[in-house]
Amino acid sequence: MVQKQSLTRPATVDAILAAAAMQWPDRPFIVFEEMSWNFQEVDVLADRVARGLIALGVRSGDRVALWMSNRPEWVMAQFGASRMGAVLVPVNTRLRHDDLAHTLRDAGARVVVTQGDTEEFSYRQVIESVRDDCPSLERIVLAGDGGPADGAFLSWDTFLAQGDNVTGAPEPETDLDAMAYILYTSGTTGLPKGVMLSHRNLNNAFNLAGQMGDAEVFFMGYPLFTITGCHNTILASAIAGTTVVLQERFEAGAAIDLIERHRCTLFGGHLTVVEQVIKHPAFTPQRVASLRGGRIFPRRPHNIPTLKALGVDYAASGYGLTETSGPLVNNIGIDEKTLSTEGHPWPGVEIEIRDEHGKPVPTGEQGIIHGRSPQVMLGYFNNPEATAKTLIGDGWIKTGDLGRLDEDGNLSFISRYDDVFKCAGFNVAEEEVEIFLSAHPDIEHVAVAGVSDAAKGQVGAAFVIPKAGRSVDLDDLRAFCADRVASYKVPGHVIQLTEFPRTAMGKVQKVVLKRTHFPEG
Repeated sequence: MVQKQSLTRPATVDAILAAAAMQWPDRPFIVFEEMSWNFQEVDVLADRVARGLIALGVRSGDRVALWMSNRPEWVMAQFGASRMGAVLVPVNTRLRHDDLAHTLRDAGARVVVTQGDTEEFSYRQVIESVRDDCPSLERIVLAGDGGPADGAFLSWDTFLAQGDNVTGAPEPETDLDAMAYILYTSGTTGLPKGVMLSHRNLNNAFNLAGQMGDAEVFFMGYPLFTITGCHNTILASAIAGTTVVLQERFEAGAAIDLIERHRCTLFGGHLTVVEQVIKHPAFTPQRVASLRGGRIFPRRPHNIPTLKALGVDYAASGYGLTETSGPLVNNIGIDEKTLSTEGHPWPGVEIEIRDEHGKPVPTGEQGIIHGRSPQVMLGYFNNPEATAKTLIGDGWIKTGDLGRLDEDGNLSFISRYDDVFKCAGFNVAEEEVEIFLSAHPDIEHVAVAGVSDAAKGQVGAAFVIPKAGRSVDLDDLRAFCADRVASYKVPGHVIQLTEFPRTAMGKVQKVVLKRTHFPEG
């Protein structure tokens, strides 16, 4: 897998697209439903989006939020915001009123690019419900069939047409250390934190592009709003000249059709997505025979049969965070040895395992994973306290995860060190869910802990002490959470108790709760 692109690192996001448009103008970049856009067409549309943002009064450094499913307008807006120097704020499509309001308010987003109604819910209605809570929000651009454009709402076509009247070329950011993206991720402090990534940080995409061959076709099962979507896939594909096949919302049967029709060579997605594909009645190895590899996580030796059933020759993965612009370490293969660790650091990346006092531990012993690399974030937006706890000086980031290094320098991830669990691939802060559930009228006290789940990896277990004379069950909590928080934050279990086991300092002993009620983990 030799990198074919003449563009050299470091490069800004806009420079990456501009170089791709020059090198492969006629090669398809984005495929969606029955349409496709080559690199030159995406470049032209990015320019029109940039002018449209300028027409709305957006200036360099302003924040532009993207809240929509895997649609082509997402990619056009991604590059368009960078072309005129704005900061991109990808927003999780599972967020509802409370989560969304916090994200847009914290980021200070002036414009949101979203869509209208879907089969699941109305993006427009949710945006309308949070506008009063987001003082910086001025305009909302509706992609696709977004409904009537009035007031603060603007159709995609009108948005582009207004930009066509802007004179003068947009001015992209040229400072590699300037903020390019803010991606929100859950953490131990409760509310999601905005991870500030610079253009230099995002050059981790060059490492990922190096694993792509010439003229690959990538089926993307990741959401665009994640680092694995907008960075690991889209930016890396722009560097490598790879075609990306989008599916608005993942559905296994339709995914098989797309892979077969477009002869996809690479598959990107969570392991649960792979399982849905190979278990679908329409699946046959022949229909996905064009696949040769993928970027699939998590994977361990016991997942080899699943990966081989998909028909890939290798599966690339690694260990990283949104805060590290994707993987710090990487490996590629499908054998038991390769899948037993997360892999070796990229060139220029240092990994250390330290104890709780910050001292390195001997090789083979577990401790807290620390990393140092040019891809480590600038910090958390509007949150210097959280930044100081995570960026500990001299370029090092303290990840909050437990791991170990072997004698060959390969990293093995063990578990989360902090009180964050991962549900369906998304980080969930236990404290954040506790704060939200505490507002339930029948709950006196609540503690949330992540427990094992066969389908989602982990789900939240809510241990509740109801108010006197009240009762709380799972249906009650699901109804309370509906349309207010992301679906992966909704507890999967409810356990009613009369008291919590506590330490001498009064802290709830979640380890005891989990061991008592979920002994399997």
